[in-house]
Amino acid sequence: GMWAQLRLEEAGGGLRAPGDSVTLHCRGHGIRSLGGVWWYRQTGGGSLQWVSVISSDSSVILFGQSVEGRATASRDNSRTVTSLSLRAL
Repeated sequence: GMWAQLRLEEAGGGLRAPGDSVTLHCRGHGIRSLGGVWWYRQTGGGSLQWVSVISSDSSVILFGQSVEGRATASRDNSRTVTSLSLRAL
């Protein structure tokens, strides 16, 4: 049989000015469910810093200390998409 092409598509990234807000989206293609989704950001030094996690059914949503109170996470499982919004960058 043929293997489906599995891929993740990110949208909404790019440079922002201090104080701006941003909403990032991650969509899965070729899969029925994304499962739990972890968000990370890359620091200026190149290391990865955990930002957020949202469970497959949205029952668990956690944020890292650096964005706590300025972030929201959501998902639409019918479209296999999850979103992360950050305020006051």
